[in-house]
Amino acid sequence: MTEVSKILSIATFISIVTYLFWNDINVIYQIPVFYLGNAIFIFLLCLVIFLQNTKLFISFFLLCITLNNLLDELFFDPKTTGISEIIIVLILPLIWYLKINANARKNSNQ
Repeated sequence: MTEVSKILSIATFISIVTYLFWNDINVIYQIPVFYLGNAIFIFLLCLVIFLQNTKLFISFFLLCITLNNLLDELFFDPKTTGISEIIIVLILPLIWYLKINANARKNSNQ
């Protein structure tokens, strides 16, 4: 079993459990489990996309946005746009630009 198929199996399991039992496990320890399950599921799917296309900016962007969504569900207030969302939107293009420049320098030195 490859890494991608393992991640997809875990994502499928989380999705099934989240959607089958969303009414029974709606809130545990003040965390809305349904939204957390959805955030984990979407993050794992974007992780698969990123692992298959590591050089595309859109796959990197999707992975970072979904990671931000997952962290927002776990630690921050997911109902409001806060500092974490603004920082992600501002820093992602900068990170990608620096990565492209580093790769260009590495390729030109070879």
